[in-house]
Amino acid sequence: MEFISIISIIGTVIGLLAVCIIALKHKRNRYQKLLFLVFIFSLTYNAFLTFLVTSGLLLDYPHFYRTASPFIYCIPISLYLLAKAIGKNQDAPTRSDYALFLIPLLHLIELTPFYFQNSAFKLEHLGNLTANPNIMVFDKVSLISSHWHYLFQFSLGAILMTITFLKTLKYRQNPRGNSRKRKLIWINRISLFLGTCFAILVLLLLIDPENLNIYTYGAFLINLALLIVFLGLFLEPHVLYGTFHSGNLKVRLPLKGGTTGSRSDQDLAFRALIENFFETEVTYLEPSFRQADLATHLNLSRNALSAMINSSFKMNFNELLNEKRIDYTLKNLEDTKWEHLSLEGIAREVGFKSRTTFNKAFKLKTGCTPSKYRTTQILE
Repeated sequence: MEFISIISIIGTVIGLLAVCIIALKHKRNRYQKLLFLVFIFSLTYNAFLTFLVTSGLLLDYPHFYRTASPFIYCIPISLYLLAKAIGKNQDAPTRSDYALFLIPLLHLIELTPFYFQNSAFKLEHLGNLTANPNIMVFDKVSLISSHWHYLFQFSLGAILMTITFLKTLKYRQNPRGNSRKRKLIWINRISLFLGTCFAILVLLLLIDPENLNIYTYGAFLINLALLIVFLGLFLEPHVLYGTFHSGNLKVRLPLKGGTTGSRSDQDLAFRALIENFFETEVTYLEPSFRQADLATHLNLSRNALSAMINSSFKMNFNELLNEKRIDYTLKNLEDTKWEHLSLEGIAREVGFKSRTTFNKAFKLKTGCTPSKYRTTQILE
């Protein structure tokens, strides 16, 4: 068990580092950032509880007992919802998303009977648990036997990770490209590994759980998963930080405080990078997208970005942003997903906070109002 304790404390420290980086430095929308945090924190908390159990410290901190169990549900749920949110560019959960998180909440409520036991019972139970952690898989201090809970947890994990893997499988064929696709590729690989781990644990529980040291296998796989996840984040830092990745486009731009190349070369390089951003990213369709966000993606100061936009596009940031949002609107106006939307709904879909601003930007780009343009398209 010493080996498990070592990798669990290493996993805990690494996981806490990742949680801090995501909380302080991750640049994506808040909903996706929250799901990412829940995923990493759930893995980290399970590693921490494994360390308490295998090191014997759980007797000193008995209030932590069984608190990790709900987070086992959160691992596959949060990764599945993260893939869904990135794939559909969600910035808020749906009702079905909320429903999934009711599962760990209900499980937490179901575990409460243990906390109503007297101190003598708790200490005896935790003493036996410290001597033989495998007891945790079969204890009956809650309303439902832990064995059935773990079987359901691991089965749900295997199912959700399989769905996630299949939904993100197509992106493995395109390892290069924008940051959204690269993030989905990372999720695809992680879901394959986690799905395999959950499937193995389900098989062990079904084969001969009483004679197999299920807890040791489970603890090892969960901690190994955290180390693999962090290694994956280290190899794909833009996933960890949520920063823009420009793929194969290699340009030399003035970084914060510096200059490079002639003015015409800079304008061409900058224009190419900006066009690539708007062609491959969708974050600019969020109402909260600001000049500072684009500056962060491109590793430029706001002043440098503003000057380069004025020089290369002969307009300011807001004008450029509105134009690109209208370009996106024109490309997707006939898409079936927008058939049920009013023009005001379409305006919100592409990031405009008001119908007036949308109409003005649309007329500036096309020479007519959105309603007249849409009517013309229908007649044609």
